[in-house]
Amino acid sequence: MGVKVLLCGMGGYGENYVREYLTRDVVSSSLVAIADPFAERSPLYEDVCKRGIEIFNSPAEFYESHSADLCIISSPIHTHFPFVMTALAHGSNVLTEKPVCFRSEQFEQMQAKSLETGLFVAVGYQMCFAKDVLALKADILKGIYGKPVRMKTIRLMRRNDIYYNRSSWAGAVFCNGEPVYDSPFTNACAHQFQTMVFLLGNAMDESETVSCCKGLLARIRPSITNCDTVELKFTTRGNVDLYYYASHAVDDAKIGPLSEYEFENGTVYEDGNGFVGKLNDGTVIDYIHMDKGERLEKLYESVRCVQEHRSPVCTLKCARTHTDAVLMAQDMGVRDCSDRAVGKKDDKGSIYYTIDGLSQLLQNAYAQWRIAEI
Repeated sequence: MGVKVLLCGMGGYGENYVREYLTRDVVSSSLVAIADPFAERSPLYEDVCKRGIEIFNSPAEFYESHSADLCIISSPIHTHFPFVMTALAHGSNVLTEKPVCFRSEQFEQMQAKSLETGLFVAVGYQMCFAKDVLALKADILKGIYGKPVRMKTIRLMRRNDIYYNRSSWAGAVFCNGEPVYDSPFTNACAHQFQTMVFLLGNAMDESETVSCCKGLLARIRPSITNCDTVELKFTTRGNVDLYYYASHAVDDAKIGPLSEYEFENGTVYEDGNGFVGKLNDGTVIDYIHMDKGERLEKLYESVRCVQEHRSPVCTLKCARTHTDAVLMAQDMGVRDCSDRAVGKKDDKGSIYYTIDGLSQLLQNAYAQWRIAEI
């Protein structure tokens, strides 16, 4: 049977894991059970039952009489902490989706439990598992690009009523009393920030920390409690400025991810297809055509780590900076711009909200390395 896997949450993003196990050989591992009280709602429910994969209401119910080598947590944000702690207490390594949690004491408890048990807690920032990104980071650590100077990234992704009505925590500050701070910075576009701090980490399994934050969190959509548009400037411990732009309240279905990372000896560009490094001496390093690994490389690598008794690169230690950065940004408060919001129908007939000209304003701010007034 190989590595036995428990999946917590088969709806939403969790469907990706289910489909992978229904259609692929995931390095000799087996999905033995799913913990999800709403499993019957999934379009994959019948296929799961036909495969003999057991279904439980919670991970606690599963662990009453079963065990797993790896527990994948793809359930709502506010369940991540208790599910991670339950899995570790019952001898399972963990792959949890991001964001992990937003209480510092919970983060510390998970790290302590991981250290106590000798089990890893991988965090699913997939770009930190991608082989091209790992190759780029290795080159940065070798000093090929020299010292970092400044970095910026932008990703705009229109989101409609369907997206925000899919769960009780979408666009929320709290859910069931727990902070979730759902926003493009926290969730859908988190990878772009995480990649910057990951690339600046002093070792392959580390991320750089941030010391201060300026900018703006804005709420355009009237019905949410947190922000849907973000312009942020962070400064790292090493005094590198990081500019981050993201929004769900734009007319464009998708722009980016676009990134530009400046170093003393060259610049790394991302255009949505991947990364290219251009050194000052004219040398071009093409990461785009490198093998990036599996679509769910984070899953395959986590399984291999269980088999080989080692830890993945992206664990709680590596993910902590993003959590700290979100808390730093949320402390600034959210500016309510919903009185200027315009509701429009998209190609699916679903309503989204925007401020006219917002997309171009954000793109101009990105081009000019600045924070614009919305």
